[in-house]
Amino acid sequence: MDPIGLAIRGSTGAIGKTHIDAINKLSSCRLVGVTARNQGPLGKQARELGVKAFASLEATLRDPEVNAIVIATPHPSHRNIALQAMEEGKHVLVEKPLSVTPSEADQMITLSRQLGVTLGVLFNNRFRTEAIKMKNLIEEGVLGPIYRTHMISAMFRPQGYYDQLDWRGTWENEGGGVLLNQGIHAIDLLIWLTEMPTSVSAQIKTIKHSIEVEDYATAILEYESGALGTLHCNTVQVPSKQRIEIYGENGALIMDDWKVTLHRSRTPIRELIENDSSVLGSQWWIDSPVYDSENLDTLDSIETHAPAIDDFAKAIIYNRDPAVTGEEGRKAQEVVAAVTMSGCLGTKVSLPVNRSEYDVLLESLIASRRLPDS
Repeated sequence: MDPIGLAIRGSTGAIGKTHIDAINKLSSCRLVGVTARNQGPLGKQARELGVKAFASLEATLRDPEVNAIVIATPHPSHRNIALQAMEEGKHVLVEKPLSVTPSEADQMITLSRQLGVTLGVLFNNRFRTEAIKMKNLIEEGVLGPIYRTHMISAMFRPQGYYDQLDWRGTWENEGGGVLLNQGIHAIDLLIWLTEMPTSVSAQIKTIKHSIEVEDYATAILEYESGALGTLHCNTVQVPSKQRIEIYGENGALIMDDWKVTLHRSRTPIRELIENDSSVLGSQWWIDSPVYDSENLDTLDSIETHAPAIDDFAKAIIYNRDPAVTGEEGRKAQEVVAAVTMSGCLGTKVSLPVNRSEYDVLLESLIASRRLPDS
């Protein structure tokens, strides 16, 4: 079957260029053309790539060689571009986040299902070999019932990062801060590995940067199973850190900057808690580890955009859902919205979030250009 013809909207930005490099490695798809709001560098980029330079989104969608659109533009534009593309019969792959609000995500998902076009979200960390290994171990029941999760996504950004592009760090043009932009990757991974929380209690702040949106967020997650979790995202911490911890009755998985360790408990946690310490020895906490640790040897998955795009293209070819559907991509956005609402309103928020309440909150944040009490 012929490769899927792709066009990238937002091709001249950093993430657009990342997508181009990934597409050029694949046989399942090919780059037909590029398009961007800034027309200045577009012609030169197209000539260097040997593809078409589309003057507008409308021109892109009229081209019969274009089967699908890859959206790599600022977050608030995702919904309108996706809806317009789907209405023209084009499949859509959206760089994270799917959109700015859960209500926008709902619209995109509903239209894709109604029209029978593929909607995918580029959460590329799901394609890392480390993440896949963790997922397989959890699904095999190695950890047993999960009772605790912990996630840190600390990605330092200097003030110049926000000042470089006028849409960054603003409620109107970015739609959120560290949660929606940087932390959402780790949030998606945590959800994929475990489950959706049922409620969150959060604090969000702007503590270091001169921006409208949050640069610091922390939350307690409650799960239907009774498990508890903690979530922490920031762009102020040095050194940066990516860490996920998942604790079960029979062991734990810890990912620390993509180095994964499996701890297998020699005795189930409940039995350890209920046993008298004399059974384990007078100094068991010092002398007798109650678990065996294994560093999991996995290939370092530096390039993950190519397998994510390859999966999307093959989903179109074989008429199946992509690994990260619109529904899957919406989950992390739902958690981001809940954490934002809880932090702004100072109350526990249940999931799924109330769409109209979140939309009203975002409108107020856009108008005030700041977090409450910031």
